[in-house]
Amino acid sequence: MIVKIGVKTLSDQLVAYRELKPGENEAEAFAKLNAEAHEKGAKVSDPTMIIYYDPKETSSCRREVLVPVNRDALGLKTKKLPSLRAGFVVYSGVSHPAEYYYGELMKHLKDRGLKPVTSNFCSMEAVYQPDTFGLSAGSFIDEDAQEVWTTEILVPVEG
Repeated sequence: MIVKIGVKTLSDQLVAYRELKPGENEAEAFAKLNAEAHEKGAKVSDPTMIIYYDPKETSSCRREVLVPVNRDALGLKTKKLPSLRAGFVVYSGVSHPAEYYYGELMKHLKDRGLKPVTSNFCSMEAVYQPDTFGLSAGSFIDEDAQEVWTTEILVPVEG
């Protein structure tokens, strides 16, 4: 179910990141990155993010997993995500696959005369942990009930 759809400007954000190899499991990469950030003394916060540098559906799509951190830490790969304008759709539940929500976002952008730009990346997906679990920032759980998670898809747009 779509919770919200629109356009917003994202502020720059410090993140720890890890490039993924083709076929590498995103959930495992998130767990490793989170553990590494904690081990290096950085505080992790929500959301976990995946950046797709190429169209997501391509087999050779370059991807990175990212988590917001409070500071740089020795031995931890960090960078600042630049501020940018992006179309977004926030959804929860599993009534439709992610591709459906990408389609809804693209329709929304087209209806407003906005065009995606790929100078930074093609898209980003941010996954938010449910507040009902009462976890501390940076904690992760093995929760298979996807209907309780909230996902935000972001696509950079002109302007």
